Amino acid sequence: MVVAYVALLQIYWMPAFWRALLYLSIGLGGLVLLIRMFRQPSRQISIDEQGAFLFDRGCYERLLFIRANGVQLIAKVDQGQTFLDRNWSKYRVIYRDSVPGNQYKILRSYAAQQILLHRSEEAKKRFSSKA
Repeated sequence: MVVAYVALLQIYWMPAFWRALLYLSIGLGGLVLLIRMFRQPSRQISIDEQGAFLFDRGCYERLLFIRANGVQLIAKVDQGQTFLDRNWSKYRVIYRDSVPGNQYKILRSYAAQQILLHRSEEAKKRFSSKA
């Protein structure tokens, strides 16, 4: 795409100053994005007595695990009870190689416990509603 624009700039007359200014602004914009990408704080995952949390962009998000296996953990972000939050959920995927091995084992164990607890609570609700 960029090559097409460069070709158009060569075909249609453009002063060298404006062309250099355009290339300089594109280069500086790319450099700013690259620096911003590397300076962002890394995401941190932790577990405490209240549940699993993801620290991302300066705020904590509570995670509710919905799927766990040896390669990835899939968690739904607990956002609240508004209509939009219930129907438009945010999900986070935690890959095995994105966290240290011991931490991944602990997270996977916690996720399995949370998934089983959630399933038993759903079954309890269904059984009590039938009675």
